[in-house]
Formats: sequence, C-alpha cells, structure tokens
Amino acid sequence: MNRKQLKKIAEFSYRTMFRQAPDLSEIHETFYGWVVFLASEKAKVVVKFSREIGRQAKEIKGLERLRQALTCPVPEVLYFGREEGYEFIMLEWLEGISAHQIPNDPIAIERFSESYLALLHTMHEINAPQGFESERGQFYTSLTTAFSDWMGPVYRYIISEVSPFSPAQKQAYQSLWAMKDEILSTASPISSLIHDDCHIGNILVDPKSFEVTGVLDPCDVGFKHREMDIFHLYDVRPEMRLAERYQQAVSLPPGFELRRWYFSLWDDAKHSRNMGWYDEAWIQNKLTTFNQTATAEYGTVSYQ
Repeated sequence: MNRKQLKKIAEFSYRTMFRQAPDLSEIHETFYGWVVFLASEKAKVVVKFSREIGRQAKEIKGLERLRQALTCPVPEVLYFGREEGYEFIMLEWLEGISAHQIPNDPIAIERFSESYLALLHTMHEINAPQGFESERGQFYTSLTTAFSDWMGPVYRYIISEVSPFSPAQKQAYQSLWAMKDEILSTASPISSLIHDDCHIGNILVDPKSFEVTGVLDPCDVGFKHREMDIFHLYDVRPEMRLAERYQQAVSLPPGFELRRWYFSLWDDAKHSRNMGWYDEAWIQNKLTTFNQTATAEYGTVSYQ
C-alpha cells in the first residue's frame, strides 16, 4: 500500500463528506493495514484501509453486531468507499486512550478490569440456541464441526505449496488438526457472541476513570466460543491478569490451558492466510508451549 496515496484518498473523502479540508491528518501503519486520523471543527473521523481483501465489509457487520450487544460506544460507520482500487471505511472517532497505555497502577488496573470484563461477560452470555455460527449463517450444534468449518480453509492454506510454514510446522499443524475432536470435546458446548480480537489494544478507556469508552477493530464477530476471546486477554499486558480475573467469575471446563494455546495457534495461522504474515520463531515457540502443556496435563507428547 502506498502511504501517500492512502492519505490522499482519506483527505479527499473527508472533503467530500464534510465540504471542508481537515485541519489534522495523520496516518499510522497497523498490523492489518493503515489508519488515517482526520479532524476539523466540523468532525473527527478515522479512515481505515485493510491489507485483507473483503475485511472492511466484515468489519462493518461486526461493528453493527457489537453495537447491538454492548452498552459501551462502538464506532459508527459513516462511509464505505472504494477509490483508486482501495477499499476503505470511514468511522466516527471515539475519545479515549488505548487500554494498553493504562499506567501500571493497581487502582487503574482494577477499575479497567471491572469495566472491561463486565462488558465481556455480558457479550459472552449472549448465545444462539442453534449452536455455533459459520460465516455463511449456517449453525452447527457441535463445536468440532463448527471449528472444521472456520479453520478448514486455514488448514488447507497451511499445508499447501504456497504456504510459508516450514515442513516441520506443516507436519505439526497436520497433527493438531487431527487432534481437534479430542481437544475441543472438553470445552463447553454452548456458543457465545465473540469479538474475536479482544486484546486490550482494541479497547479505549477514559484516561482519568479508566473505564471503557469504546470497543474497536473486531475480527470475525459471531456466535463462536467464548474461549476464542479469552485467550486474547493474554496477548497484551498479561501482567494485568485479565484472563485470570475473567475466570474468577466464570469457571471454565478442565483443559482450558491447552485449548488456549490451541486456539492461539490457529488464530496465528488465520492471520497468516489473511494477511500474509508469518514468523517462524513465534509460531514454533507456541508449538513448543502447547506441547509442554499437553505433556504436563496428560503425560503425553501432543504432536510429535
């Protein structure tokens, strides 16, 4: 993506929408693409460009579903456009700082934890009696069957010739895929509405009260499994112990520690397929940790 070109498109869209040039225009690169922050006395907005084809349409649907489920602000989509071959969405600019910037202060962390985890618990208690949801709107009563639907394309990507995964890691993922029935059979059979990328870098907070002021950047929102959100709580600022705090209110079935690493490994693989990202050492680290966890819990080596 061409940084200057994207900034130009965002500024043109702002002028078209508000009949005025922005006084502020800043562009930042993110893992998923580029974000342009634009502001004048008329309006403050955010314009997002994604590296993944089709991601913007998914985000629009995801934001709407979260807006219906959550009591905190979720950015409204003002415009969905395409210019010079680039798709983008224009969102309202929500106030607040990223939750990963919360000071390392027990009171601040406690206030944020209470505010954020209350939202997560509320969202996760929303379930579908039909079961687990596919992208096509179909439902499965079995978590394993649903997981096969969600991750089947990812698995085929991993083992394909175009995949950047090393031969050893391809073999490891083949074993992980064969283990899905065994690993997922111990999870709760109840679906939950999930954000699907709920680490605290995607949460805004008030810099004084440290309460949540906005939930951003959903991935594949849908009726999936709450543990597919919970493992993300370890991703940023794990010293806040959000996952542990979550489990003080909700008791997860035995085997969560293994499922945590299992879901995380497949999430990384999904990002590789969607974004072209790959970090061999990062993934190998997780495979090793998964294996150590399986050995500690079951006394067996999991994928070798």
